[in-house]
Amino acid sequence: MSGMPGGRRSPDWLEAQAPLARWYATGLGESILTRLEAALAARLGDVFGYQGLQVGNLAAGRDLLASAGLHRRLVLDAPGPTAGADDRPADIHADVTALPVANDSMKAVLFLHTLDFCAHPHQALREADRVLTDDGQLVIVGFNPWSAFGARHVMTGWRRREPWNGRFYGRGRVADWLSVLDYRVLDSHALFVRPPINSERVLRRLGALERLEPWLGALGGLYIVRARKQTLPMTMVRRQRFVRRAGLKAAGLARSGGERSSNVARVDFRKR
Repeated sequence: MSGMPGGRRSPDWLEAQAPLARWYATGLGESILTRLEAALAARLGDVFGYQGLQVGNLAAGRDLLASAGLHRRLVLDAPGPTAGADDRPADIHADVTALPVANDSMKAVLFLHTLDFCAHPHQALREADRVLTDDGQLVIVGFNPWSAFGARHVMTGWRRREPWNGRFYGRGRVADWLSVLDYRVLDSHALFVRPPINSERVLRRLGALERLEPWLGALGGLYIVRARKQTLPMTMVRRQRFVRRAGLKAAGLARSGGERSSNVARVDFRKR
């Protein structure tokens, strides 16, 4: 998982945090956060542990991990002149590609548009994997390229204004990256089918469109991908099954050849 795909360069995650937070304070951003809170609350009820980490301090005053059964919920923000401001308090200030967090210490990690605005998304995923405990959950929130948000991203991204200048990855690509790290995707869901119009009055009038999510959900402006860290990598499971089958076959051959020769080689598959 090295190297960036071709095309538009991804913005720097550190520089994007403050503009993203300002965008989420608009009417459109607040509408998205309200819908996102409800969607996360419906999906994090099976998370239990000591602590979790939200990467991205974009939802001032909202605890997006509140529905998880965690004793501590930490928020990571980018360092800078606004770090620690009263309206955006954070517990940790650091770069997502070098988390100052101990190994195997988080039961859940929430990426809030982290991959959309990170020049090195693979490194960010590896850092999340490092700090997650066995069977911990990684929850990724991003913009859906196959939506009205994605169309606006294509048309206006050249202006270099957040959030439209981000790198919008599809859920399929994100799932592929997670499979390389031996994560099992628990669910993948798109939401917020309303168009990206920054008008609270218009968004309220279009609120009924959210009832069409069961049918138009794949076209939602945002997605949530939730995956569980595998205690035993799937590649190792497959290898163990292969060794077990090979051992049984070798044992059968040894028994059948015993009548013909007493010098049957013993095969130790554990050393392979």
